[in-house]
Amino acid sequence: MNEIQRNQWLDEVIQGVLASIAHAQELRAALVFKGAWILNAHLKDNRHSADIDANAATDWAAATPDLENQREFLEKTIHRIVNRDFERQEPVRFKVTTTKVDKRPPKGHPRNWTAFLVKLTIHDASHAGVIGLPPIEIDIAAPERLGKNAVQSIELLGAPARVYALHRIAGEKLRAYLTSLPEYRTKMRGGERSFRTKDLYDLTRILRARPITDQTFWAEAGSEFVLACQSRLVDCTGIETFMQDWTTAQSLYEKDPLLTSIPFHAAEAALKQIAEFLAANGFLPVRLPAETA
Repeated sequence: MNEIQRNQWLDEVIQGVLASIAHAQELRAALVFKGAWILNAHLKDNRHSADIDANAATDWAAATPDLENQREFLEKTIHRIVNRDFERQEPVRFKVTTTKVDKRPPKGHPRNWTAFLVKLTIHDASHAGVIGLPPIEIDIAAPERLGKNAVQSIELLGAPARVYALHRIAGEKLRAYLTSLPEYRTKMRGGERSFRTKDLYDLTRILRARPITDQTFWAEAGSEFVLACQSRLVDCTGIETFMQDWTTAQSLYEKDPLLTSIPFHAAEAALKQIAEFLAANGFLPVRLPAETA
């Protein structure tokens, strides 16, 4: 199986898993989907993503505060629901052989930001002789502060799914990029991370769909950006915070074959335009007391 075949296989299986979870009422109450698959749905686009992203729903996490209970529920329910739907295929092709949910970090996060990583090992009857099919991964982040319109229901793969609204995705991508930069890594005493240059690419996609002249949209995105920063203690003084070690960001961006359809200079211009709007409308700077870090 070459890379193109592998990506096609992943797309097909991920769509099945995502549709299955979206259809399940008990999982719909626990998870809010975000990430590339949801952004594609909002923009009616098709950027490949090899995993599924979600946040634990605030109400569900509050009703089930014990992390081990959350982990066990996710592991058992996802395995049962996805296999149930796979068994309805004619003919049956896929089967979940194992489902494993791990806490990240394993002992829990000291600030109650514990995430979960779900890994589903899939057997494909049409590729019975293929060894090492990649697992399907679902990244589930800890609950965050959200605005009242941050979550919406959309039709996703034939099912009503709870997802982040586009303005929430825009605000979170701004925050997510900042969390990969040296200033934040130092503040939180974390290790280095590769700069999240795909967030710059996606922000440019969003800006092209919703120009900065759509002030209502970008004001909502600014509000969600501030809430997202507060949820993870992220500081931002302005465009200078985003542009830390910008030459490294450019190098990583230009080396990524998945980002070639938007040149780096266009992503840079988009980021500056968004940051200028945020500053002009009072969403920047965002500063959180050092003693809370």
